Amino acid sequence: MRLKFRLLQIMMAVLLVGVSAMAFAQDTIWFSKPGKLVVSRDSAERFNVIYKDQADTQKVRVMRYLIDGTLHEELNFYPYVPDKVLQGVFKRYSGGQLAEERNYAKNQLDGSFKTYWENGQLRRDDWYEKGTFISGKCYGISGADTTWFEYQKQASYPGGVDSLRKYLARNLRYPPLAKAEEKQGSVRVQFTITKDGSLEDIFVVNSVDPYLDQEAIRLVTQMPKWIPATQDGKLVNMYFILPVVFQLRE
Repeated sequence: MRLKFRLLQIMMAVLLVGVSAMAFAQDTIWFSKPGKLVVSRDSAERFNVIYKDQADTQKVRVMRYLIDGTLHEELNFYPYVPDKVLQGVFKRYSGGQLAEERNYAKNQLDGSFKTYWENGQLRRDDWYEKGTFISGKCYGISGADTTWFEYQKQASYPGGVDSLRKYLARNLRYPPLAKAEEKQGSVRVQFTITKDGSLEDIFVVNSVDPYLDQEAIRLVTQMPKWIPATQDGKLVNMYFILPVVFQLRE
């Protein structure tokens, strides 16, 4: 009888461990760079650990790590498929230290949005409701109040959109062969605006015709420097997709 009772205890313990492990099932996905999957750690630069609530597999937490195990980001989704919807806290880390913390509801900022200085001091304390900014404060590295500024400012062409249109209209040269063949359309060119405003990694993402593509690349390559983007007061790189329209006049 004692032996049977002991066996029952062991079986119950194993069952409880199994139930606990099933509460959040996890998968590990390896990346050689953001967005590019690889099959093993050997060729990876970072990895994601995905936790799914077994009671509701659409409730998912994703922990993103650098290959050395340093935590980079935490994201929460609900639902997770077919389209990921941010729901709950998002955290970003720098060197393993919390740098940013936001709250989301249905893919929109909703609630507090905080950022931190490298010394852990609060840098920004904003409040959003359903994606709309309500109020905010910014602080210096010592904790003193400072003038509030936008968290993110997009890169821009000097003089704004009108100046960009004028640059394209003034400098576009319709390739004779493309004109003779009545080729026209919108060539979409992607490029990176670096921290000093110069343009790099210029390539066509939507091709229309080789000659039109080449002219679109030339236009972008010869552009003056842009006003770079900022994020939380720091200069950052930003990619941009510019449609260059080629239209024949009747």
